[in-house]
Amino acid sequence: MAFERTRILHKLWRYLRDGRVPLWRKLVGVAAVAYLVWPFDLIPDFIPILGWLDDAGVLMAAAVFLVRDVRQHEERYPELSPAPDPVVR
Repeated sequence: MAFERTRILHKLWRYLRDGRVPLWRKLVGVAAVAYLVWPFDLIPDFIPILGWLDDAGVLMAAAVFLVRDVRQHEERYPELSPAPDPVVR
């Protein structure tokens, strides 16, 4: 499980370092975190539950976008993908 997380982070790192990926796509995660800490929201945080769901929704949308985009990037540029893991038996 820890190895899988390392592999996922490695894929994200390659995605972020690739110059062919537009800057706005790389900044989606940063913008979502900024929205989370920014004091002005669409639904203010002092409104119980709805204010928190608003922040969670933005973070979830950014995460889904990044996961899909990293997967598409990996398919588009297979030469950047690491070699498949050897099967250990």
